[in-house]
Amino acid sequence: MGVRYLLLVVLGTVGALALARYFALGTAATAATLLPAMAPLYLAWAAFRHQAAGAGPVDLDLAADQLAHAVRRQWAAEARLRRVNDPYPLPVSWRGADAELVEPWSLLTYLPRAWPGGPPGDPAAWPADPAGLAGSGAQIGEVFSDRVPTGRLVVLGEPGAGKTVLLIRLLEDLCERRTAGGLVPVLFSLASWDPAREELTDWLAEQLRRSHPALRAPAAGTGGGLARALLDERRILPLLDGFDELPPALHPRALAAVNGALSAKQPVVLACRTDGYRAALARSAGAVRLNGAAGIQLLPLTAAQAAAYLRRDAGGPHAPAAERWRRVVSHLGTDTPVGQALSTPLGLFLARTIHNPRTFPQDPAHTTALPQDPARTTHDPHALPQDPARTTHDPHALPQDPAHTTSPGARGEPVPHPDTLCDPVAFPTRAALDTHLFNAFIPAAYAPYGPRPPRWTAERARHVLVFLARHLAAHHGGGSDLAWWEFHRAMGVGTLRLSSGLVSALAFGLGGGLAVGLVLGTGPGLATGGSGGLVYGGTVALLQRPSTPGTRPRLRRSSGRLRSGLSVGLAFGLAGGLAGGLAAGVAGGVVCGLAVGFAGALVGGIGVEKPDLTTAIGPGTLLALDRRTFLVIGTAAALVVGLVYALGVLFAGGLLGGLVVGIGGGLAAGLATGPLPTAWADFLLAKAYLAVRHRLPWNLMAFLRDAHEQRGVLRQAGAVYQFRHIDLQRHLAAGAPGAVAGAPQSRPFP
Repeated sequence: MGVRYLLLVVLGTVGALALARYFALGTAATAATLLPAMAPLYLAWAAFRHQAAGAGPVDLDLAADQLAHAVRRQWAAEARLRRVNDPYPLPVSWRGADAELVEPWSLLTYLPRAWPGGPPGDPAAWPADPAGLAGSGAQIGEVFSDRVPTGRLVVLGEPGAGKTVLLIRLLEDLCERRTAGGLVPVLFSLASWDPAREELTDWLAEQLRRSHPALRAPAAGTGGGLARALLDERRILPLLDGFDELPPALHPRALAAVNGALSAKQPVVLACRTDGYRAALARSAGAVRLNGAAGIQLLPLTAAQAAAYLRRDAGGPHAPAAERWRRVVSHLGTDTPVGQALSTPLGLFLARTIHNPRTFPQDPAHTTALPQDPARTTHDPHALPQDPARTTHDPHALPQDPAHTTSPGARGEPVPHPDTLCDPVAFPTRAALDTHLFNAFIPAAYAPYGPRPPRWTAERARHVLVFLARHLAAHHGGGSDLAWWEFHRAMGVGTLRLSSGLVSALAFGLGGGLAVGLVLGTGPGLATGGSGGLVYGGTVALLQRPSTPGTRPRLRRSSGRLRSGLSVGLAFGLAGGLAGGLAAGVAGGVVCGLAVGFAGALVGGIGVEKPDLTTAIGPGTLLALDRRTFLVIGTAAALVVGLVYALGVLFAGGLLGGLVVGIGGGLAAGLATGPLPTAWADFLLAKAYLAVRHRLPWNLMAFLRDAHEQRGVLRQAGAVYQFRHIDLQRHLAAGAPGAVAGAPQSRPFP
């Protein structure tokens, strides 16, 4: 309210002065009108200062409770989109980790007893040795909370073993166990952390602020806001996923950084591939490991577990579609490529997506299937009826072309048969079969027979996904975070600066030239617009720096942006004013330029954002907030510039109007450079550039959202998207884009 009242009083005062000038009121009458406004003006300024300073002490217990609510909702939604519970959670099992990878059990039971205040849990619940950490599925919460003496755990497993999903289940369990004021489990993806440049706690705080903008609010005793206060007071339980996605050379440094950043009593969970963690310990000269941590090793799925899951996903053990898996089931639990590949949750997910598609007929009148022998039915049980001549082949006979063995889908589209996975000629090794599964996953995810047919063909989707994977490899060191505000890296620094300069020059030239032209005529308008646009565009190109989403939790002042708005506003205000109205005298230009520059500093120091700690925001919401910040501040700038234009014409007229119009253009430049620390403009430039070059679709955010919510190709981690699995990302980045069989051959994005 303070800033709104302040702006209303200022605008009212300026309007009163304008009316006094227009009606030629005397000095005494004008003063008598304005003097009563001094007290409200002071109150408005005081209210603004109080609002900018913050609302006093922060209740960390309340903040933690609200954050826990947001985290629980966030990951419940993500688990649904990842189909963790469809048809049911896979019963991933684990045992105690190898002794050389973790602390001795005797040390783990000694450490908490030596802590000030004693152990956090009940020592009677601690097992006698690491073998007591073994468990399965939903037991992960009880194992971590009751059986790990120090509250520190390393989760190890092979690629695709289910480490991330186990962390999600742990987070959900901890949220259910949590009491008011307790620790808040938060899942962090370490892929974007650079331990060589950024301290872990600073990085964690920034991730929290980005996913939960309300945590940017100031907190007493810390310069990092509410997010840093929660970390410093040990209110956050970090679940650190994807340690192996960091460059291997940084693993020892990263482990040392985690040990140095987190106190001994700070609970933490770290997930990593077994080989990666073992190599990190071997690579470090001092055998650095996660201090005070126990460890568990995820186990492969048993043949019975995998078979039951595939049959249930196909409709149940007695469903006709489940019969299609008979041959695959006979290989589970063996050393064959298909037996090895389907021993992990990732392999099962890929196989069921490809061979157990969800098909839905469009016309209810055609949902009755032709009677078939269940043992010989080869099409999806929910599919539209087909010509019997096309559905009578032997489902157990290996096809001649394993890559294209099909049965009809809901609209007659081909659905690959699971028997293709058992062909030792086509897939002699597990690596060959894994490659096949990744290759077939994208066409299956974008198949037209699902419940929500995609807007993009499989060919076009693959084109975009390959570009995104290669973008991460080329510009992010193979990291996994697809952040919309970093797509400008695909343009290159030079191209970004040139594009920003051209757009800025065009906008400034048109706006300033039109304003001057309306007052002084076409000739001066063209001259001012051309010269001003050239100067402003060149300045923007030289000073261009990529931005991150620049939101604030409420209307507040920013000294840096005040200085920026002031300096640039003065420079362009004076330059434009003197160029447009030199005939009216230098003094007038200087005075007006100073006034406009200070006005630019006032507006430039204000940022906007609506906080809500109970809701985590995703990439689309963060983009909307950033766009709104851009538009709100831009609108405020436009109002100020318009006011300056109006006053210039009203007060000066003639050539002096050119001076004020020039200063108004300068103010626009100052406000555009100082108070707009948003990434939205850079994103628009990058998206347009890449769309014109047929790299990405124009509606990029819609594509990413669809790939996450409907196709299961991407996952969401806070405010960024990631590929469903790092191995899928690496497969797409390494392989040739290629064309998807059966897809139309056309330009990806015409």
